[in-house]
Amino acid sequence: METPQEKATAEGYDRWAAFYDDSDPSTSLDEPFLLRHLRPFPRCRILDLGCGTGRYLRRLTGSDYRIIGVDLSRNMLARARHQIAGGTHLRLVQASATCLPFRPESFDRVMSGLVLDHVASAERLFDDVAAVLGRGGNAVMAAVHPEMQRMTGSDIEISREDRLRIPGHVHEVADLLAAIRKAGLTVTAMEEPHVTAAMLEHRPEWKRKIGRPALLLLALAKLDRT
Repeated sequence: METPQEKATAEGYDRWAAFYDDSDPSTSLDEPFLLRHLRPFPRCRILDLGCGTGRYLRRLTGSDYRIIGVDLSRNMLARARHQIAGGTHLRLVQASATCLPFRPESFDRVMSGLVLDHVASAERLFDDVAAVLGRGGNAVMAAVHPEMQRMTGSDIEISREDRLRIPGHVHEVADLLAAIRKAGLTVTAMEEPHVTAAMLEHRPEWKRKIGRPALLLLALAKLDRT
C-alpha cells in the first residue's frame, strides 16, 4: 500500500516528467562512477532502482543484460520506455523502492540514482537492496549529498505556483554507512564529488554551490561467504 509520502513523490514526478532534465552537470559526476564500479557481465541481471527517465539504463542498452527498471512514477516510466532503444532485454515496473516485488537474490547488480533522498528509512532501502542482490553481487548508488541538501533544502520544488513539492529526507553519511553495514553490505568505494566552476556553463545559478559536495557515490558488495 502506498504511503502518503510515496503518493506525493509519485504525483510530483508524474507532473515533472514532461519537463524533467536528466542531463544536468551532475551526470558528469555519477555516470563515470557507475560505469567504473557496476562491472556487469554477459546476461547479467540488473535492477535499476528508481530508474526515472532511464538515464542509467541508456548507458547499458544494446547489450544482452537482463534489466528491470523500477519507479514510483508511471509518467517517468513512460519517458524511459520512449527513450530507450529497442532490442534491449528490459522490463519496466511501477513499484516502491522499499517494497520490491522480487524474490530474494533475483539480481546480480543493482544501480540507483537519487533515490535515497526520497526514502524515510535508509535502513529499509539497504535491507531491500541486500535482499534482492545475489551473493557476490554489486550495487552502485548515488544520492544528493546531505551538505548540499542543507544548503538548498531537502524537498524539491516542482511548481511554485501550485506549491507542488516532492518530499525529501536528509541522511547523514555516517548513518548511511551504518545502515549499509547493518544490511550485510560492504562499501568498496565511496566518493563525494564537488560542484566545479566548469558546471556553471550549464547552470550559472550554481555559482554559490562551487566547492560544495554535490553527491555521495557508493559502490557496495554483497560478499559470498560460502
